[in-house]
Amino acid sequence: MQGESGYCSTEVDDNFLRYIREYEEEKDPAKRLRLIIRAEGYLRYLYFELLGQSIRDWSGGDLKTLICGLSCLIVRSVKLCYELHNEYREMACGISRNLIDLVFSLMRRWRSSERVRELGSELWVMLDLDNLADRREAEFLSEKVAAAIADLLS
Repeated sequence: MQGESGYCSTEVDDNFLRYIREYEEEKDPAKRLRLIIRAEGYLRYLYFELLGQSIRDWSGGDLKTLICGLSCLIVRSVKLCYELHNEYREMACGISRNLIDLVFSLMRRWRSSERVRELGSELWVMLDLDNLADRREAEFLSEKVAAAIADLLS
């Protein structure tokens, strides 16, 4: 799967790829939100599946799908946050923040990165609906966060 900037070029789970294909094909932003929520739910499922394993065994397809999926969805959900309005915007921005929280949880259990922590925290604050940051700044930062997350696999 290629990310927005080519930051994650490893193979991922077919189920997750299906969610991304459906998302990319859909033109209606409200329906795209539903699809991104499904994809986020799938990544949460993978995360909890990994928690059931020994950390020494954290490798392979599920971990790669989780890392690359988080990179991919953060960028897409931030873009969607700015495309939607009203309660849909609240949900899309919330998904972005939930994904960042999932990354932080993953880092606590598996591999830490100060860069991901700093960039992710900055993006999390930018997506506060009471003080929503400039779209270009948030999208640019989401790309940096995604690249830093993908670097966790190196």
